[in-house]
Amino acid sequence: MSEANYEALAFLRTIKNVKKGLITRSRIIRILKTRSSTTKEIANEVNLSYSTVRRHLKLMEKEGIVIRIYRKWKLTGKGQQDLLKYLT
Repeated sequence: MSEANYEALAFLRTIKNVKKGLITRSRIIRILKTRSSTTKEIANEVNLSYSTVRRHLKLMEKEGIVIRIYRKWKLTGKGQQDLLKYLT
């Protein structure tokens, strides 16, 4: 995956953004753009362990990018709002 294919929301402020993490978070974000999903559903779709996906979801939750409602994760829209503030 080239840098141009990373999702903007995959870049986190509180941790070092390494290529592997950016790729994983980009894949998770692409799923959540289409539908709310459980950690298990996401892990199965991206072919990664439950714990790896959960760790990335928790990091994104800490930055307000995703939120968990009951067992399903969804995008908050916060990342897009921050990007719009930066661009205007």
